[in-house]
Amino acid sequence: MFKKIKFNIQKSRGFTIMETVVALAIFTVAATYSLAIFVQSNTVQKRTANIQRALSDARYALEVIAREVRMGQIDYSYYETPLGNMPLAILAIIDPDNNQLIFRRAESELGSERFVIQFYDTEGEQWLDITPEDLNVIRLDFYITPAENPFLWQPDGGYANNQQPMATIILETESLHSEGNIETEPRVTHFQTTITSRKYSR
Repeated sequence: MFKKIKFNIQKSRGFTIMETVVALAIFTVAATYSLAIFVQSNTVQKRTANIQRALSDARYALEVIAREVRMGQIDYSYYETPLGNMPLAILAIIDPDNNQLIFRRAESELGSERFVIQFYDTEGEQWLDITPEDLNVIRLDFYITPAENPFLWQPDGGYANNQQPMATIILETESLHSEGNIETEPRVTHFQTTITSRKYSR
């Protein structure tokens, strides 16, 4: 009276242990390579950012000095004239407000043969840093032309020369950034610029 219903039940076949091990091995290798690429890319990105920041800091310091030379005038009275062709360690300038500005390379407070660029604040009577501690200033030389003040009337009559004063700045820096506890290899950068003072005092 009742009709028998037959159910066709197929046994589902799962993954074997060997297939699981192979899949895990492939996934592990892929994840390891992906992580290594990410870490390397991140390291390169940080290093590039540090280099760009070091370049920006050095250019800023150079532009600060260049702007003061451009808008002010060389303070020849600070030096023993004639200056000659030797590089100067200090650049003395009279700004538009008739204040004296002095720039120099000096040892950092951190020591360890680290140097920064400083200028002398006449109001506060102190030296102030214009470069950060992680930028080492290897070289800072100034060349002033002409060797004598062209705006100073000579005792024998006339002026020493008719050349407008200019300053050549040679700057060499290296970045001292670290990644974690590891010091990265310093990157040395060279800068050179010549600025002519716009002030004419005759």
